Amino acid sequence: MLLFGWRLFPAIIIGEFFANLGTELTPLGAFGLACGNALEALLGYYLLRHRVSFNERLSTIRDVGLLFVFGALASPLVAALNGAWWIKLSTGESWQDYIHTVQYWWMGDALGIALFTTTILAWTRGDSIVWSYERVRRGVLAAVVLLLTCWILFLDLPGRLLEFGLFFPLLIWIALNFDLRCVSGALLLIFLSSILGLLSLGDLRGSSLDTLVNFVWLYNLLFGLTALSVAVLNAQHRRSEHALKLSEDNLNRAQSIVGIGSWHLDIVNNCLQWSDETYHIFGVAEGTPLNYEVFLEHVHADDRDLVNRTWQQALLRQPYDIEHRILVNGEIRWVREKANLDFDAHGNAVYAIGTVRDITRYKQEEATLRLAARVFDSSGEAILITDENVRVVAVNHSFVAMSGYRSEEVMGKNPRMLSSGRHDAEFYRAMWDDINQHGYWQGEIWDKHKSGRIYPKWMSITAVRDEHGKVVNYISIARDTTEQTEAEKNIHFLAYYDVLTGLPNRTLLRDRLGQMIAVAHRDKHQFSLIFLDLDRFKYINDSMGHSVGDRLLQSVALRIQDCVREGDTVARLGGDEFIVLLREAGESAASVVAQKLLIALATPYDLDGQVISTQASIGISIYPDQAQDADTLIKNADMAMYRAKEEGRNNFQFFVPEMNFRVDLLFSMEKDLRLALERGELFLQYQPQADLASGTLSGVEALIRWDHPVKGQVSPAEFIPVAEETGQIVAIGEWVLRTACSQMAEWRKTGMHDLTIAVNLSIRQLRQPDLAELIKSVLLETGLDARHLELEITEGIMMGDNQAAFRFLSEMQDLGVQLSIDDFGTGFSSLNYLKQMPVNKLKIDQSFIRDIETDEGDAAIIRSIISLGHRLNLRVIAEGVETQEQLDFLRIRGCDEIQGYFYSRPLLAEDFMRFVKAPPRLN
Repeated sequence: MLLFGWRLFPAIIIGEFFANLGTELTPLGAFGLACGNALEALLGYYLLRHRVSFNERLSTIRDVGLLFVFGALASPLVAALNGAWWIKLSTGESWQDYIHTVQYWWMGDALGIALFTTTILAWTRGDSIVWSYERVRRGVLAAVVLLLTCWILFLDLPGRLLEFGLFFPLLIWIALNFDLRCVSGALLLIFLSSILGLLSLGDLRGSSLDTLVNFVWLYNLLFGLTALSVAVLNAQHRRSEHALKLSEDNLNRAQSIVGIGSWHLDIVNNCLQWSDETYHIFGVAEGTPLNYEVFLEHVHADDRDLVNRTWQQALLRQPYDIEHRILVNGEIRWVREKANLDFDAHGNAVYAIGTVRDITRYKQEEATLRLAARVFDSSGEAILITDENVRVVAVNHSFVAMSGYRSEEVMGKNPRMLSSGRHDAEFYRAMWDDINQHGYWQGEIWDKHKSGRIYPKWMSITAVRDEHGKVVNYISIARDTTEQTEAEKNIHFLAYYDVLTGLPNRTLLRDRLGQMIAVAHRDKHQFSLIFLDLDRFKYINDSMGHSVGDRLLQSVALRIQDCVREGDTVARLGGDEFIVLLREAGESAASVVAQKLLIALATPYDLDGQVISTQASIGISIYPDQAQDADTLIKNADMAMYRAKEEGRNNFQFFVPEMNFRVDLLFSMEKDLRLALERGELFLQYQPQADLASGTLSGVEALIRWDHPVKGQVSPAEFIPVAEETGQIVAIGEWVLRTACSQMAEWRKTGMHDLTIAVNLSIRQLRQPDLAELIKSVLLETGLDARHLELEITEGIMMGDNQAAFRFLSEMQDLGVQLSIDDFGTGFSSLNYLKQMPVNKLKIDQSFIRDIETDEGDAAIIRSIISLGHRLNLRVIAEGVETQEQLDFLRIRGCDEIQGYFYSRPLLAEDFMRFVKAPPRLN
């Protein structure tokens, strides 16, 4: 009934009634007995539940006492008196037997209620313990000991009554180590063992049996009261510990949530205790022994004096409230500490309790806010902030500079005070509609400066809302766009015009070309596209410097414009390439303009005292005869221009369809040349050089050749310009230098000790900053003495950065390398530079040798070069000597060496060896 309530009362009566029908009692007696037993349960239930507030969970000793007093001792009297009465009526026993029956009935019910009721309540309402391996092991041990003890004691129950007391320490140990369920089970085991012990005593009579039963009953009752009381006390203790642990855990969790730890310091014993969160804040393993000095070790070194000084002041009753840095795994963090101190009767601090909070995030937020404030004040854009009623609450320095108003002049006012009057009400209505609907607006707006000046600005307005969606601020960011118009003009110029010459660039050219095609197509007219490229401009730009090249391009642009009509278009594609669009012009008109351009551009240029000559190659395509779209027109004119270069430059050519084939050949050559080195298609031939005084072999020049797998022998005149243009000449030149030096080193091993080998260097190679190091490296690798290497350079090396050129030449001279100037007289000769250059030899270009017998001009030039070389203590060598007459002329004029077919054609290495063994002698 304690578990299910008084509703079980009828069921108890019925159950008791049918249970008693099996006895010798009459039905009336069985019913009376059932009513008595049911009243016993009802009385116990009523007293415990409604009179004394009994807790069926048996949480306290009071609950155990109430159960024993009212449930086990008081309520069974009803059943005992009633049951004994009905038995007396049925059997006619005496009153003495009646009293004896009442006693045994009451003792049985009391002990049964005390033990079985507690067992049921413990298993249905009691708390359970957690069974660990150790607890299971101890439980098995307790069960074994208990069984053995019960077996030993109850085998000789009358003789071992005093030893019954041994159950007390065993039951107390079980109560301290286990729960009510285990204790009630142990009590039941002892009770059942004692009943079995009693039943086994068949020879006891009368008073002896009563005495033994009384002793067993009393022991069992005392066992139950004692063990259950200890178990309840132990359970209370465990619950208190659990509650304390839970409270500590909750405190630690709360501290972890808010990021606040606590600490306690026994000042007298210097014993410091931290909460879990404090350990976490300081990054220290929990359980680490602590004291004040250990705490100081975790404080940042720069803050230790401050912390220690503040603590010493706190010991003198000053407040302890400080922010300082700590080191956590090498990372600097900020904390704030507060503490209260307790003082003894003498005023000495004895105990302190405090809190510590990680404020790193707040410090970072403060820094962020300070940074935001600095950004706000130092922003290059004008910022204005209003409240929800559009009243100014903040402006930055850029706003003051842009508007002319001081901050105090606009605070609390509506920004409409800046209105210029140039915008109508519809403009502002649309602006505020965007702000209200989308939270943002941007656009150009005109405002009035404090001085009255009206100025444009690009402005954005953003509505700032709180978490409920209500507008709290409006932020305006603006920049003055007064200069933007000029900037847009500059941008337009940069987009459509060439910065250097001021001519239309490629983009504007295509636009005008598209318009001209449309007009010509509509009106059935022709027009011409002239593609113009300066000859040798790259040489001028590389040798004389980009500044000279830029001034030359500017002069060329002016001369081109002077040669065309006002309605024609002159554009610069880039580099030294120009395009001229001649409206309503066919081949005849285009030829006239092209000739004028060639004459104008061939006239020398005086650029700040430097006289420079250049020429142009021109290609022309006609619309619609040769192309009907812009790309094809430009491409065809470009191909015609390259044909003009192949025809000797300084001329013009009209596009013809056959040119497409030639362009394909050039592209194919560039592609094949990139693979020639890898495939081993390049090789060297060696052309002997002879000394005119002795008529003997004096040196050899390495000449590159290309054996194409499909095209066969490709002339250097064809592929060297392509290599120069694409930059492949650098890699090819390094290969030539390395191969020639290796070959010369091999020849010297065979006894050729007096020969030098000449290697040509292009302008692009000479501009490589690591050329000197490359030459040293090659000489070192091949083992060739530097004095047996001759480098042939051009006059252009001294143009442009002549200081770098002098350094290179001087370094080669110091190294012992021979230097000669190749193709002398064909470039931009400077006698001043020639006098300073540390060279050993001049080489006369073969173009002067070719007509030496018939052209007096060439003859005069050769005489001058030989004379000049000798006056400068330089040897002179002539290349391209092919006849005896040329040889005789050069010998008479004092030329030192010759090279050409008359002496020997270029030879392969093995043929050169045979040549050396039987060289011809010059007469």
